[in-house]
Amino acid sequence: MTVDLTVAVFTWAAGYALLGRFIAPRWKIFGKLAFYLAASAVLSSLVGHWSLIWIIGHPALGIGGHIWWCRQHGIDWLTCEPRERYLELRPWARHRRDAGQVPSGSAT
Repeated sequence: MTVDLTVAVFTWAAGYALLGRFIAPRWKIFGKLAFYLAASAVLSSLVGHWSLIWIIGHPALGIGGHIWWCRQHGIDWLTCEPRERYLELRPWARHRRDAGQVPSGSAT
């Protein structure tokens, strides 16, 4: 179980470093981490190392879905440019635009 949770932490950290700046609102970061690690721990205790399918597959599907969605709407998947178009398609992130907290094109 320790190996599985270590893989889960590093997988989540890599995904957060790559796309975490687009999580809106910011308080969801903790909830997403807690859910991901709790689900990984439960699966690891129930099915052993087979839980790695979830641990690696869940973020891979998320990144794949993000890339597909962005390409369908003519948005660069890594920088989410043009920003106005990206925010227009994400109504739950409008408060960030209105407050001047639009994510920059470069990694933070």
